[in-house]
Amino acid sequence: MDRVEDLLHEALSEYAVQGDAYLARVAERMSPGMGRLALVVLIRVDRFGALREADLIAQLRLPAAETRRLVDDLVTRGLAARTGGEAPMLVGLTERARGLLLDAADERRGRILDSLEDFTLEEKEIFARLLAKFVQRDDLVVRSLDLPQRG
Repeated sequence: MDRVEDLLHEALSEYAVQGDAYLARVAERMSPGMGRLALVVLIRVDRFGALREADLIAQLRLPAAETRRLVDDLVTRGLAARTGGEAPMLVGLTERARGLLLDAADERRGRILDSLEDFTLEEKEIFARLLAKFVQRDDLVVRSLDLPQRG
């Protein structure tokens, strides 16, 4: 009999593989030839607002040169812009990037709803709470507590 941590590891590993493939497809649709890591930069900037390159480097845990190369590529593609003139230089999204990320979010929501189609409402609520707790994101746990409670 499998241990629960082995089953979770296998499921999460598969989910990570599927997630990487999904990000690569979205990146390619946004701008042909763009890689998954460049999309991750856009997602970070979208989530946190304009960021200093140093903050991006710290968040992504990538070498500074690689992060700067990713930002340079995004600027060339018209998806990111550097602002602030002198140091610290901020990296922000262009309107085009915002629109593409909104389209991707709509698609992602649809895919999630499709995946949850066979779940009951109660199972969806439980899954959301447990996943938020599992990834140790207090902000998600608090928001998941706002889900309707069963009495």
